[in-house]
Amino acid sequence: MVIKIVINNKEIQAKKGEILLEIARREGFYVPTLCYLKDKSYPKNPCGICVVEVKGEGIVRSCNYVIEREIEVETDSPQVKNIRKKILENLVANHYGDCKAPCHTPCPGGLNIQGYIGFIAQGDFKASLALIKEKLPIPAVVGRVCPRFCEPVCRRSLVDQPVAINNLKRFVADYCLEHGELPLDLPPLNERRVAVVGAGPAGISCAYFLRLKGYRVTVFDKEEEPGGLLRYGIPSFKLPREVLRKELGNIFNLGIEFQGGKVWGRDFTLRDLKDRGFEAIFLAIGARKERFFGFQGEELAESGFEFLYKFNKELINLKEYEGKKIAILGCSYTALELSRVLRRLGASVSIYYPRSRMEVTIPQREIGYAEKEGVKFIYVTAPWILEKLERGYRVTFVRTSLTEKKEIKPLPETAFEEEFDIVFRAWGEAPSDEFKNFGDLEAELETTAEGIIKVNPQTLETSVRGVFAGGDFAHGAKTVIQAVAAGRKAAQAISAFLEGKPLKKALITVKYDFSRGKRAEEFDSNFLDLFVPEERAQLKERDPVKRIHDFEEVLIGLTEEEAIKEANRCLRCGCLGIHKCDFREIIIKEDVGVSKARKKIKYAIQKSHPLIEVDLNKCIACEKCVRICPYEAIFFRVVNKGTPAEYITFRFTERCVNCGACVDVCPTGSLTKKNLLVPYSRSEAHAVKSVCGYCGVGCNLTVWVKNGTILEVTGRDLPPNYGFTCVKGRFGFEYYKSPERLAYPMIRKDRLREFERVSWDTALEFVAENLMKISQEYGPESLGFLCSARCSNEENYLMQKIARGIFKTNNVDNPARV
Repeated sequence: MVIKIVINNKEIQAKKGEILLEIARREGFYVPTLCYLKDKSYPKNPCGICVVEVKGEGIVRSCNYVIEREIEVETDSPQVKNIRKKILENLVANHYGDCKAPCHTPCPGGLNIQGYIGFIAQGDFKASLALIKEKLPIPAVVGRVCPRFCEPVCRRSLVDQPVAINNLKRFVADYCLEHGELPLDLPPLNERRVAVVGAGPAGISCAYFLRLKGYRVTVFDKEEEPGGLLRYGIPSFKLPREVLRKELGNIFNLGIEFQGGKVWGRDFTLRDLKDRGFEAIFLAIGARKERFFGFQGEELAESGFEFLYKFNKELINLKEYEGKKIAILGCSYTALELSRVLRRLGASVSIYYPRSRMEVTIPQREIGYAEKEGVKFIYVTAPWILEKLERGYRVTFVRTSLTEKKEIKPLPETAFEEEFDIVFRAWGEAPSDEFKNFGDLEAELETTAEGIIKVNPQTLETSVRGVFAGGDFAHGAKTVIQAVAAGRKAAQAISAFLEGKPLKKALITVKYDFSRGKRAEEFDSNFLDLFVPEERAQLKERDPVKRIHDFEEVLIGLTEEEAIKEANRCLRCGCLGIHKCDFREIIIKEDVGVSKARKKIKYAIQKSHPLIEVDLNKCIACEKCVRICPYEAIFFRVVNKGTPAEYITFRFTERCVNCGACVDVCPTGSLTKKNLLVPYSRSEAHAVKSVCGYCGVGCNLTVWVKNGTILEVTGRDLPPNYGFTCVKGRFGFEYYKSPERLAYPMIRKDRLREFERVSWDTALEFVAENLMKISQEYGPESLGFLCSARCSNEENYLMQKIARGIFKTNNVDNPARV
């Protein structure tokens, strides 16, 4: 019997006896629920958020409302929204956990750090690199120069020391440079052309991500080889040239064109590029203009930036600096790299900096490397006067203090003099605005009062339509990882521009992200008691006495064993059930913040199950796990649900067959799979339809794949299994990574020869010919056909047809009895 009902003023036909929630879902109306399971029993304590308002009846739960007559329904009336909000606020108040790992937040590159570390822990290094390269195309480079914004917030430091996040990134990048990486799923090139000006980290990153979208990209650079600052600003003992060459080669081999020796303003202008058919242009020429401190005679000092450039181009007379006494003014990255090069050339080097050591903006470990190599640091000391002598220089220094505004205040009464053979200035670099004179379009590019090009902060587009800018050129000298992030952001904006679509805005979820403690003092120390202190894996550092006599790499990477052990130190802070967390999706849609979530751990994490981890701190007592289990294998009890006194008891009984149905139905991260170490969202993964190969039943599965790597397997709600699988179907998929697995046919002509790889046609012809030969020589009864227990009924049928119809034998069997 068909009944007309109205939902949110839309008339709908329903069948008598249907459930209102099912009708709303079928028609595309949003009605949230956390406990409903179709065709299953109702929980003892239903969540209640599926409420709707039925005209004349008031508020009802749609999950158990049976259609008996014509009704009018509102799914989001003010009263309904208010009830949902109060229920969700009570659930939030009892929730304790992390939605995202704290290391993810400060990373400028936005890397899935916990994910790539999880892959390393499993020994899947190529999958780890593929995950990294979703956001970072030059991990071997960044793994050597990254300032490691992530490591200071690593929770492991509250137990012993932070996880060596950056060293692990370097390890997988180096491993894959040697052993190869997973192939990229590259789209074919389209006819849209983009020009990238500058082959530094920002330009290379932009070109890479544009190529992944199918655009034809040409990179222009004034140098004959790509790399920019990476090649001409960083010495080989920190970034080996072979590593840079391989990593950049892998990128340009994707079909990106490089034109070296092309100078913007001399060989081309923006107008030229547009006339040549480039529909978008990305400017990433870096920051090449030196900063000055501002003291008398400063212009007489030599340029540290220029020295590094010439040194890396092999234009320096190396003998010229041996035994020289050298002063470097400033403590920038340039100053540090310069000082370490000069020490290798046999010079005595001192760095002068007007602030204290703790105010240096570069990592302290970089200073430590230089100190070990004999570089002297003099802090709270500024140059006052520089004089050029007949041989060398005289510098008058003064001590400094800070004003209330933290500005440098020189103290002239403390002046003292020092003489040096050479003095370098190295205060850092800034973008130049000399491009304004290159052409008519360049003249239209707006700049700030400081002369830095203006860009839209969301799209990085300049004041000239279709021209974008990023990296150090647009935001001043920063780090390589920040430049890479800017290049990726520009690629996204350029793609949206070319396709005429609005740029997708990332959802800011901070308000809805649960955290066990954003600061160390907020973190519950009882949680840390679950972990045993372990020593952090350290890079091996070459002896400073020996290394200052060559330009070989100073730091030696981790071994495979060290990397796997270090990866297993990760606390897995981020929720490994975030991909299936209906709770989080609902609080975002209902705009319920999590600021009042519980701050202390309440339940110990249960790890006794061989395949499933249980964290009741995230449980919302929906009882889905209990109701989905066909074996009654879960003991569950909740008292005082939804109150501060709520207490949950949960345990697996001896009836558990490890099928894992409870994990996949859990709407939070309370139940997670131990073999899933990578947090991901379902929108990021490919859902591949498959059939289980373990037996002949033919259970329908969904295989969740990312970058060619299986993350997990779930059951599909189709016959014969209707979402259920056995333990092998859901958890036993990792055999596909086994080195012993046969992935292609192999044959040998006789027992004395080795197996050789052949095509399927060759293998099948070889089998058919030899079976027929045996049958003809010894008769049909000499043959037997044994079919695998993992074959389907259809495959078994075909096998017996081959045996009986072609080879005329009844010697057919199958070990399966299902």
